[in-house]
Parts: sequence; C-alpha cells; structure tokens
Amino acid sequence: MNDLLPLALVCLRIGAVVFGGGMVMVPLLEADVVTRYHWVSQREFVDAVALGQMTPGPLLVTATFIGYKVAGLLGATVATLCMFLPSFIMTLVASHYLVRLRKSPYVAAFLRGIMGAVVGLVAAAGVSIARTACNEWPTALLAAAALVVLLRVKTDATIVVVVCGLLGLLLWH
Repeated sequence: MNDLLPLALVCLRIGAVVFGGGMVMVPLLEADVVTRYHWVSQREFVDAVALGQMTPGPLLVTATFIGYKVAGLLGATVATLCMFLPSFIMTLVASHYLVRLRKSPYVAAFLRGIMGAVVGLVAAAGVSIARTACNEWPTALLAAAALVVLLRVKTDATIVVVVCGLLGLLLWH
C-alpha cells in the first residue's frame, strides 16, 4: 500500500508523455518499475510486455499487471486509470481547439520534433526487451525471423505473434 502513490505518479507521468504509441512507454516504465522502485524483476517486466502484446490495449495491460504486483487489485485499478487519465484529459481539452491546432505551424513543428524522441524510445524498448528475452539462440532466431518478415513481407503483426508462439510450443514443449 505504501507504493500506491508512487505507482499513481509514475503512471500519470508516463501516461502524459506517451506520444507515438504504447511501445514508447516501455523504456519509461522500465526505468521506474524495474530500476528505480524494483517492483518487478527485468524478466517479469519483459513477460508482462509480451503478455500485453497478446491482448487488446497491449501496454496498458503491462501497467495493470505491474499495478497488481505492487498493490493488488487496487494497484491494478490505480495504475490503469492513471495511465489513461492524462491522454483522456488532453484529448478533451484539445478537441475544443483541434481545428486551430491543426493549422498551427508551432504545433506541427513540435510534433515533428517529437517523432525523433518516439523513434529513439521505440528502439530503446526493442533493445531492452531483446537483452532479456533473447538469451537463447532459438529465441534470438525467432526474433530475427520475425523482424525480417515484418519489414520485408509486411505481414500482419498478429500473424507473426501467433506463428512465433506456435513455433515456441514446438521448440520448448
């Protein structure tokens, strides 16, 4: 219970700066929940991210899982609500000014600048997850094959996840 306020503040802060999709949140969340507060291990974090990829709202499931590990059902609820709340409030506020914001060269320039950070954060998420998950050659081989298929063949990510999961069953069961 002592960790409930820090959990809420971490989720509010990350929820407020997640531009470019959920994978951007991975290195930010990892820095707090694994490194700073030690709420979950690196392996549990990577497992939570992987589990989240199989569900709707992938990385919010990760936040829910971490919240549950920190403070049970109440922690899961707080983490999920705090992760959604900033973007919900920003969307409400921005919706009134959307037409004006779209025409603003300042907003356009700001968003172009954010894209560099988004690319860096997504790359950092990939490297962080790979360090923990690809500790055996079959996993590394599956990761490389998935990357090639996603970039070259342009296959739907869901198909790649399911096929790799089935291959995992064959390799490790």
